[in-house]
Amino acid sequence: MNQEFFKNPLTDPDYSVSGFWFWNDTITDDKTTEQMNMMKRIGANQPVVHSRFGLTNEYLSNDWFERIQSVIDVCKQNNQKIWLYDENNWPSGNCSWTITMDEEYREHFLQFDIVKLQEKEELKINKNEKNYLTITAYLEDGTQIELLRDEEDTLVFSSEQKAEVYAVYVDVDAYEPIGKLCVDYLSKEAIQKFLESTHEKYKEHFSKEFGKFITGIFMDETRFCNAMPWTKTFVEEFEKRKGYDITKYLPLLVKKTKQSAYVRYDYYDVVSDLYTEATFLQVYDWCEKNNLLTIGHFLGEETLATQSYFGGDMMRGYQYFHVPGIDHLGNGIGSLDAKFAVSASHHYGKTRIACEAFGASGWDINFEEMVKISNWLFQQGINLIIMHGFYYSIREERSKDFPPSYFYQWKYWDHMPMYVKMANRMMEMLSNGRQECEVLVYAPMETFWNYFEPDLEVKTGFWNEGPWITDENAKFIDNQFQLLCNKLIDRNLDFHIFGADVAKNFKVEGRRLVNVKTKASYEIFVLPLTEVLTEDLVLLLNEFSEAGGIIVSYQSDVKTVVRKDGAHMRNYPCEKLKQHNHIVKKKIVEVVRYCEENINPHYEILCGVDEVAHTKSSYEARLIDPYIHDGESLYGVGVNRYVKGEERIFNFTNYNEKDEDLIIYVVSHCVPILCNPENGEIITLSDAKKVKDGYEFKLTIPKNRTLFVVTDK
Repeated sequence: MNQEFFKNPLTDPDYSVSGFWFWNDTITDDKTTEQMNMMKRIGANQPVVHSRFGLTNEYLSNDWFERIQSVIDVCKQNNQKIWLYDENNWPSGNCSWTITMDEEYREHFLQFDIVKLQEKEELKINKNEKNYLTITAYLEDGTQIELLRDEEDTLVFSSEQKAEVYAVYVDVDAYEPIGKLCVDYLSKEAIQKFLESTHEKYKEHFSKEFGKFITGIFMDETRFCNAMPWTKTFVEEFEKRKGYDITKYLPLLVKKTKQSAYVRYDYYDVVSDLYTEATFLQVYDWCEKNNLLTIGHFLGEETLATQSYFGGDMMRGYQYFHVPGIDHLGNGIGSLDAKFAVSASHHYGKTRIACEAFGASGWDINFEEMVKISNWLFQQGINLIIMHGFYYSIREERSKDFPPSYFYQWKYWDHMPMYVKMANRMMEMLSNGRQECEVLVYAPMETFWNYFEPDLEVKTGFWNEGPWITDENAKFIDNQFQLLCNKLIDRNLDFHIFGADVAKNFKVEGRRLVNVKTKASYEIFVLPLTEVLTEDLVLLLNEFSEAGGIIVSYQSDVKTVVRKDGAHMRNYPCEKLKQHNHIVKKKIVEVVRYCEENINPHYEILCGVDEVAHTKSSYEARLIDPYIHDGESLYGVGVNRYVKGEERIFNFTNYNEKDEDLIIYVVSHCVPILCNPENGEIITLSDAKKVKDGYEFKLTIPKNRTLFVVTDK
């Protein structure tokens, strides 16, 4: 640990609480200088300059850039830095709703007209009315007929049997009211236009400051607005990646057959890759070339369902952020959004993970509630807090923009210097190492895709309460996965969520799965609720189990194995998952108990509270944009570990409303050191008693606070 920084946590802007600095009124140099100096006084030395509702200066005008230059001048005087925000309001990608004026760069999506016909009933379709990709009839005896090949403008069909006709076409929303928000994130051309219109303009004015006083660019809340996104090059890209024409199989995205699991995997897999490559990789590469960091988050990080709808396989997108992040709105804690993001980020070798925190908590949130959220985020693995937000102005309607402002307008502003020092210490303490845990929990996204039936009529937007998950299997998978993860958390059994895409970063060493980027190693792989697996992961798990590694199976029966290249659709004999060394458990409590009995967490709470309890262990089976965490909480004492260099850092966080007295044993060759992030105290626990391979000591954790205990590894 860096003891000097722990004692004086205001010396490095890179380990400084940040804030969305809402430029939401008439921006003047005098006012920005005054506000930067306010931030300097409390130690919040790296704000995100965020164009926001209420701004009267013209976005990306010469006036705008002059105001940015003034802030940079203050940074040079004050040893401060800034992040840029890449949009006027949000979501990122539309350059103040100008990119989407061109329909070509607006999100395209699939729609399905499904008609059920009786015997000899006639159907007529004008093929010129919509941009049809396929019109397919499925007869009662199983016969499939492609109808779009008819050269006539009007298609006429009838059959001696009952039939279902699926007419699949590409649609695009009008610019108003929602189309302007919906960028085609699958299109490299659309994102190139965005980079040209925004990033390149900042480069023209500030390239010499990139990587010095401008740290990076924030990308905010990208998402799909419609259930089944498409793009003009999708057919060609799909065939190049999967080896077959998707158009004839499109009805299987909504119709269940023996092949639908394969087709749905292939569709969502290509969507996820196009999204990642066109949007995040392009922005990442631009920032790499220009000495900037890319930072940001998605929409809907909380559940498998929201991730599927808003981003396909959202977790793979984190690999192309220098600083991945989440948006945790509201004053509730206990969800899995941070766990998903932190897990993926660690698997891809990232060491900093951000959270846009505390937004939409309301003007009545108090200081202790903010601290509780913050402590929980740090224990989940977040190590960069970006406060939502610091409002330039709260004049008129501006005060109602996802409040509160945590700036000088907040009633607890006088507490902020203490909070910033505490948070800065925690951010530095928990950076540039890795979380230590023994368990991986597989996210059964491919199985979820097979059952998920998205409502094609619902579009996402601000404050939309979306549709319920209707398929019972999809609902069960989503719910049980949340319950399993939260029950492990309740018992302080830390773990990382494992998405199929990260299998490429793992190898088997001995009886462990080892991340080749971070050297993190894991003893137990929990396989929950799984029917569909990728062949790459099957091969990895087979090698792992044959080497003596432990796979704990919960409600899993792997029936379908899919290949990245789509060879499963060409009758390729995919590798099967072997059952060697699998531990089968039928209840979540049995999975938790097995993990608890078969790992060594390097500590034990001998006396006192040794677990946490969620007031809400799973969320309702619906999509909400955005999700405001309100009312859910944790109680008890949470414990996890972070390793950095030759040290192991134990995080003991008290979520209760009273002090907790514990007796603790930790494995260590050296006398443990106690670090209090609230006041910067560093104390050698000289009263600790040497026991076996470690030390035993008493520890009192104040209510709603975190203490670190540092040992050797």
